[in-house]
Formats: sequence, C-alpha cells, structure tokens
Amino acid sequence: MQSQNVQAETVLDPLVQEHRRVNGYDHTHATRNTKRLRIALIGQFGVGNFGNDGSLEAMIGTLGRICPEAELAVICTWPEAVGKVFGVETIKLTRPDIKARWLDRANRMLGRVPYKMWGPVRAFLKLRGFHAVMIPGTGAFDDFGDTPFGMPYLFLKWLLMARLRGCVVAFASIGAGPAYHPLSRVFFAWAARCASYRSFRDGISRDFIRSLGVNVANDRTFPDLAFGLPVPVVEREISESIVVGVGVMNYRGRAGGSESIYNAYISKLGEFVTRIVLRGFAVRLILGQDNDEVAVVDVIERLRGQLSDADLARVVFRRSASLRDVMAQMQTTDVVVATRFHNVVCALRVGLPVISLGYLEKHDALAADTGLSDFCTSVETFSVEWLEARLDALLAERELRAREVRETVSRYRQQLMDQEALLRTKVFAHAVSRPLLSTSS
Repeated sequence: MQSQNVQAETVLDPLVQEHRRVNGYDHTHATRNTKRLRIALIGQFGVGNFGNDGSLEAMIGTLGRICPEAELAVICTWPEAVGKVFGVETIKLTRPDIKARWLDRANRMLGRVPYKMWGPVRAFLKLRGFHAVMIPGTGAFDDFGDTPFGMPYLFLKWLLMARLRGCVVAFASIGAGPAYHPLSRVFFAWAARCASYRSFRDGISRDFIRSLGVNVANDRTFPDLAFGLPVPVVEREISESIVVGVGVMNYRGRAGGSESIYNAYISKLGEFVTRIVLRGFAVRLILGQDNDEVAVVDVIERLRGQLSDADLARVVFRRSASLRDVMAQMQTTDVVVATRFHNVVCALRVGLPVISLGYLEKHDALAADTGLSDFCTSVETFSVEWLEARLDALLAERELRAREVRETVSRYRQQLMDQEALLRTKVFAHAVSRPLLSTSS
C-alpha cells in the first residue's frame, strides 16, 4: 500500500460502489469539506499483530472513501513498520528512552517522576493541529496479557490530551473487556468518556463499557472492521483431499505465561492433526501473528514422531505477513479450525465455516451471530475427540454452513457501510469546524 488514496481505490468493490451511490458520496463534496482535516489513528500497530494492522488498513480505506483529502497519522507502538507498510505519518505511542546517562540517573533519583510527567506533555504537543483522534477497531479496551500501565494507561493519556486539544475523539467497532485489574477498569471508564462517538464490534463489548458506569444508550454495534477488507484473488490448486486449515496460536493462558496451558494446547492440536492426516485429510497450518510461528514449529515437531514422511508431506505451512496473506491461505482450504480471533474472522470473511477454539467471550459472540455456536468452545478445555467430531459434523453440513456464512458476511459489510455514513456525517463533517487549542510546540 503506497498511500491512503491508493488504498481507497483498491477496495471499491460493487457493494462499496453501490453504497456510495445511494448515500450520495461525491469526491468534490468530500474534498471541499475535509480539505484541512487532520486525523490521528491510535492503537497497538506494527507489532506483528495481523488483526490490529488489518483493522488499521480497513479504517485507512474507509477514510480514503469518506474524506479522501484528509491528512492521516498513526500513533502506534512501532512507527517504522507502520510507516513502511501504509505510507502515512507516524508518531510513537510511548516515550522515547532517555539517552543521556546523567539525565537518566537524575530521573531515577527522583523516582522517574519527571519522565512520567513528560508523557502527557509530549502527547499534548504531538497532537497539535489534529482535528480528530480515532481508535479503529482492535481489542482496544481489555488488559489481556497486559498491566494497567500498559495500553489501558496509554489510551487514557492520549485521549485525554486529545480532548484538551479540542479534538473529536471517536471509537469505531472496538472490542472491550474483560479487564482483570480494577485500575484498568478505571482507566477504560475515563477513556471511554472522552469519546463523542463510540461503536463496538459486539454487544459484549458495549455491555462491558456500560458496566464501568458509562452511558452507552446512544452507542451502536457494528461488525469487526476486518470484515470490510477486500478478499484477495487466489487460484486454488486442485486437491483430491479435503484441506483443513488449522490456525495455530502461541496461547499461554489469559495471563500469558503458562507453559502447562501452552503444552497441553500444542499436544492436543498435534494429536488432532495426526488423526485427520491418517484419515486422508490434508492440513494447512496458519499463523495469526508473528509470534505464533513458534507454536506452528512445535506442532510440526510433534507430528514428526507420529507421521511418516509421506503423511507429513500433506501438512503444509507458509509464513504470513498480514490478514491478506491469512485470507489467501484460507481460500486454499475447505474448512477451518482456528484459535486466534482474527483467524476466525478471516475464515468467515472468505466464506468458510469455522470451528473456534476461543479464549475470550468475543469468540462466543461471533459464533452465535454466525450460527456456529455448536462449533465453538474453550481453547483450554477442548478435547481432541470433540474437535474431530465437530469437524465431521461441519463437513457434513459444509455447503449449508458456507452459504449461511456468506449471507452473514454480506450483512456485516452492509452494516460497515452504514457506519461509514455515520462517520462521514456525525464525526468528520463537524471535526474540522471545532476550535483547536493553538499552543505552539
């Protein structure tokens, strides 16, 4: 992707074009009203999480359609990676390290208080000239594998500074909850109150924000932004076997550090793959973000002691770098078993029924909405026997289930188009007219 304008052109499929015609999208009109608009997108982007980066890509495409002349910037964890891929201005989410030794020593002597105080000031200065700050999708408001002073505090800091700057703050299709630490809940409640527009990717997320004491009466639910991504065109090779896609995750429990949970998960996945390969199936192992590769390697190592070289040849793996790559690989399969949430989303996006081995309630919500509740269970408690039986049941109903999935995804994409109209008329049409605090940096 070279720029947001190029991205806008590449995703104009027939559904988008029809929506623009019905809702009166006009390039001249959009240019006239948003010519000076500056929008910052904030999130944990560039760290190898394909789901987060896919949400960013989808929102860049959306903004390219509804306000094509707007200047975009991304406030993110790894600016170099994001700038290289998306071709936009980037701002580092966290403070840079202190390079001068004497200054670092003085800061430590004072309990690091001066540098901590510098964080909000830096955010305030960096936001000079912006009209709107948006969180585009992602599981933004949960502390899964995090601490209160990780992303919960960072979101609060930047959003508070955005409000002080006079920026419009908006959340689009975000995931929220759970939060295990009481301080995380406090930070999320304050951050949510900063937004004048909020939408959530499911009712569970909206209910979580409501549980924090935030009034969500006017907030909407819209599907995950990744459902708005275009599906890559892939020519599938003819296969005599049913191909099962298996999305593998480096899953170590909700706290993120349990080796016993990880080993049990890898062992069960390895046994499942062994069983279905011996039955004549082919398997494609698929990762969902960069650090999942270690789990794929561990699964393959377990297979080496169970399968002959000929059988092992029916298990394939190719690295992915984005949700686009994940969707391309899934199009070469007939059915998918997945753990990472956006692997489930990718399978559905390309029209495939999926068995979800979930780790948060968002899996259950998505499975229920797509009619696949019978094919969703906990990643920590599933049995190999259950998984194999569910695979057989899904294959027996594959055509029916695939048709239902395609109908659901078509509905999701229409809902995302509806959200585009809301963003255009309710958020960005007014953002440029808001007075900005003009303190110089």
